[in-house]
Amino acid sequence: MGGSVKDFDLSDVPDSAVVTAAKDGVGVLGFLGKKIAVNVVTKVLLAIPEKEYKRIVAENNLQRAYGNFLTIMDAIAKERRSTCRPSELSDICPMAFTIAQYYQPGRTTDGTAGMHLYTVIGDDGEVIQIQAYDLMQRINITVIHKNGKTLSEDVSPKDAMMLMRFLAGLSNKP
Repeated sequence: MGGSVKDFDLSDVPDSAVVTAAKDGVGVLGFLGKKIAVNVVTKVLLAIPEKEYKRIVAENNLQRAYGNFLTIMDAIAKERRSTCRPSELSDICPMAFTIAQYYQPGRTTDGTAGMHLYTVIGDDGEVIQIQAYDLMQRINITVIHKNGKTLSEDVSPKDAMMLMRFLAGLSNKP
């Protein structure tokens, strides 16, 4: 049963299907050397201090989380039934409203930007009102419980998602 690699007939296999250690006439070490050189040059050219890089990454994560939160809330608002009256609020009739130019404080300067208002009924019948401010990418959630107690809190988009999952009965912890 012993055999040699030369015993296999590869004549019907296309050349592109055979993988070798060489890439475009350059060996693996040459390829890795090129890759490392490109990474070094990129870091030198950009010369972004690590603290600044982490700040940019955190800012991008905040923007992404805020956008995702608004997308989900807009999807919930679109679930509003056509049988709902314009001013009706119930578990099947969430409400959504956007003020396109709302004056609000910003991180570096104040200005006008969108403010999104969402009102939904929670799993236990509580009224949940969400205000999302585009300029600061900040979210204020106000929960009015059946017993009349009110809880209002400014939260990050990530925390808002966790709180909404809790209020919807999808999670055990807020």
